[in-house]
Amino acid sequence: MFFIWAAILVMVTVGVIVLLRPDSPERAIDDGRPRAGEDVTTLATEQATTKKKPKIIESSELPAAFGNNFPGLGVQPGGIRGNGASYSAEKHEVTIRWRARHPLGLVAYIVPTSTNNSQGSHVENSNSWSMSTVAFGNPDYAVAFVQARADGQPVTCEILIDGRVTDRRSTVGPYGSVWCQG
Repeated sequence: MFFIWAAILVMVTVGVIVLLRPDSPERAIDDGRPRAGEDVTTLATEQATTKKKPKIIESSELPAAFGNNFPGLGVQPGGIRGNGASYSAEKHEVTIRWRARHPLGLVAYIVPTSTNNSQGSHVENSNSWSMSTVAFGNPDYAVAFVQARADGQPVTCEILIDGRVTDRRSTVGPYGSVWCQG
């Protein structure tokens, strides 16, 4: 088996050498040397140039220097005329509520586009809790998490967007957890 692979490797190597021989127009690297048959008198040559020293501008001359090259610098431009539109992300009131027959325990939420209350977690000792904030953009506006206790009594989370219930879920069984999304 080794000899078969060795023979294949030798044939591939010989093929590459034959195909990419030194005078081949398909050289892997163009090194700038003229190819066989090229007329060297027509090749572009680099003209010798002398570098000019840059003009040093004093700080008192700066506004004038920029003004000559950029007319209107410092003046409010008129802008491009045409038809355009302005769009803003829509504003929505988001309310998240949690309810249970016993103290809630840990509740958590994420409202990614809220500017003042984008995420949080809270240990609540009462049987209900809610939070409200403003969110922007398109759905999904919020996610909420809650977990039941060992007794398995259901805990419900509810998400309202602009006063309308968009998701309501309840836990099932001991330590059951649920994510609401709306």
